[in-house]
Amino acid sequence: MTAESNNPPETGDSAVSDARRLAPVHPRTMVEQAAEAVVAAAARGVFLPGDRLVEAEIARELGISRVPVREALRLLESQGIVVSTPYKGMRLMQVTNRAVAELMRVRAALESLALREILANGPATEALLSPARRAAQRYNAVAEGSDTAAIVAADEAYHGEICRLSGNGVLHGIWLSVARQLSVVWGLGHDVRPKPRISKEHDEILDLLARGDGDAAQASLTRHLSWHEDLDFEKAVARRRQAKPRG
Repeated sequence: MTAESNNPPETGDSAVSDARRLAPVHPRTMVEQAAEAVVAAAARGVFLPGDRLVEAEIARELGISRVPVREALRLLESQGIVVSTPYKGMRLMQVTNRAVAELMRVRAALESLALREILANGPATEALLSPARRAAQRYNAVAEGSDTAAIVAADEAYHGEICRLSGNGVLHGIWLSVARQLSVVWGLGHDVRPKPRISKEHDEILDLLARGDGDAAQASLTRHLSWHEDLDFEKAVARRRQAKPRG
């Protein structure tokens, strides 16, 4: 008799207990959806940097209970999008010119490394680049519309694919950890440059990766990411706050 056969068989109750430990899929999904809804609202300007995020109001508008909203706000707090202050509650992250510059330097370093990793073994194949090509096409489609959140999400998806295609899981994970902060920033500056120019730059970066021209790809990425230098984010927030309907 083996050692395994000496062990008592797993009971039905034990199996159910283990299964429950591995769930809960639905509550997590609802939390994630609530978090995405808050980020999308920030991208659209419904919530501006520094605005208080009232749990009960968000839950009412989403048509869900306060519990997943509370967890969503905690998740966003861990990602730096929401800040909790004693006696002031949860607020959307502040956006300053210095903070944006710091965030963009980190973002540029990550994506620059991603390009180098992609080209480590030579020119990128079209099979490798196809997810990023599709992301670029999705951006082109939504850029023609007026939904700021959809435009910001599509831009985020394109750059996320660049990092994912690097094959460096740590790099991609770090990029994802700052992506939602980038969404708030993009929401403020999505209209700084013409959308067709952004689309052209998306394609150019991928074309250069396909040719294996790392130096040109890096230069193209640097130009593409420099858009924030043309915007005073603090003034942009102030202008939007003045234009925002009260109530």
